[in-house]
Amino acid sequence: MLTALMVLMVVFSNAAGDVFLTKGMKQVGDVSALNRLELLRTIKRIAGNLNFIFGVACLAVSFFSFLTVLSWANLSFVVPATAIVYVVTVLGAKFFLREQIDRMRWAGTILVCFGVALICLPENHTLSLRTLLEPVRVFLGILTAASACYYLASIIAAEKFFGRGDAETRRRRDNTLSPSPCLPLSASVSKDPVSILIPLCGADFGAYQNYASLCRQEYPEFEILFGVGDSRDSSVPVIAGLQADFPEVPIRLVISGDEIGPNPKVSTLNNMLPQASHEILLMLDSDIRVGPDFLKAISGEFPPDGLLTCLYRAGEAPGIPSKLEAAGISSEFAPGVLVAQMAGGISFAFGAAIAISKKTLETIGGFAAIAPYLADDYMMGNLVRKAGLPVKLSRRIVETVLSRLSITDFVRHQLRWARGIRACAPWGHAGSLIANGTALSFLYFAFSGFSKFGLFVFASVSVLRLWMAWMVGVRRLGDKILRHNLPLVLLRDFFSLFIWSAAFFGKRVEWRNRVFRLEKDGKIIPELTTKNETKSDSPQRHREKHS
Repeated sequence: MLTALMVLMVVFSNAAGDVFLTKGMKQVGDVSALNRLELLRTIKRIAGNLNFIFGVACLAVSFFSFLTVLSWANLSFVVPATAIVYVVTVLGAKFFLREQIDRMRWAGTILVCFGVALICLPENHTLSLRTLLEPVRVFLGILTAASACYYLASIIAAEKFFGRGDAETRRRRDNTLSPSPCLPLSASVSKDPVSILIPLCGADFGAYQNYASLCRQEYPEFEILFGVGDSRDSSVPVIAGLQADFPEVPIRLVISGDEIGPNPKVSTLNNMLPQASHEILLMLDSDIRVGPDFLKAISGEFPPDGLLTCLYRAGEAPGIPSKLEAAGISSEFAPGVLVAQMAGGISFAFGAAIAISKKTLETIGGFAAIAPYLADDYMMGNLVRKAGLPVKLSRRIVETVLSRLSITDFVRHQLRWARGIRACAPWGHAGSLIANGTALSFLYFAFSGFSKFGLFVFASVSVLRLWMAWMVGVRRLGDKILRHNLPLVLLRDFFSLFIWSAAFFGKRVEWRNRVFRLEKDGKIIPELTTKNETKSDSPQRHREKHS
């Protein structure tokens, strides 16, 4: 055990030293063509660079740890075992130095992992099933350790992101739907009018309450546009009732079945666009509910050029499958977003809430550019980022209202979402494996022969998983459903591992009562249209997420 700890000390201190030294030398600049005088000045700058100092310190720790472990372990074991430093260094280069790592390098790092696992086998091993499974146990141990590090990083990312807001921002986040006094808009807050676009396909659970929350906005000027593809859609009477109850709010319903691509949601948005009077567009999923100061809050965060998107939590979730869905939103999806934000910013958006200007939308090619894709919101953020424009994550949290789901509905929706991400961002999907630490640690426990140490690892990771869910989902996102159903997070991890694995197989996805074939780049091709396409007879329909 002590040998393993010292080997890990060698590995991580060595990798950290390399990363710090590289960052420090990047700050100093090229030293290959300096004359003697400039070289002396450069050496002085290097000696005073904190990253260089930290790098040297880490490498010193690694060197003396290496000498220590050599004093009792065999060289034939220590040197190959510390080869895992190549894997850790590549990860550090990817996430801290933001280097581009191609597939061949990733494949090489995976081979190194398996090689190290084989080398770490006991000297007196014999060829047996237990011996053959030993590399699997070691690999699961590495994944479990990565999960624990990821959970700690998620907590740090949440504290860093939400902790920098002032008291009023935190109050608004924690009381998303609570009425607040009509505070005057400060001079720094944009007063630009906003067009709210909401694509519909059947009335959602709690539809009227969701839409009414938008009509009560404390904002100088805004309009709400709803779009449907068929005049028989079950949401049409709901919109008519809304127009009658809120005559002071400009509310329009756009009915058009025109299509610009296989994604029906994007086609509906495109049909609404000509009717939008204002430059700033706010696109919301139809199951989103907000507080009266939502527009006021995000208007101060909206970048002049770029895109603003919001995290979300569940507001209602009747039934265990719906609560499993809700638990994943705040304890699995949101932590991943916050870690990505901390690591260098996000390059994707979430359909729950997206604010973008018409100018920026035109820059990326309009709605036609994302119409062929399943994950349209993901692609919109990705195209904005590729255009060199900012994708900003708001500190404002919105609520999604979930309907009652069956286990089949839950698995089908999660599988559609996972396959979409796997197609659009294959490496991101692969890396999301470590989010399922509870399931990974249980597998480690099983492959270790249900040993006491394996049980300790499983229990420790489970406690850490619950702590992360509490710190991120409950404390920072204010998720009341998660607060009262925290143990479901552990169960959710086992479902998520199954769905993560299943996403690698099959290309068929079901969405809006249609069947599509998912292409490698995330595009979809209609394969089959089922009956009752408009779902006008399904007012309790669950609105699926597109993030």
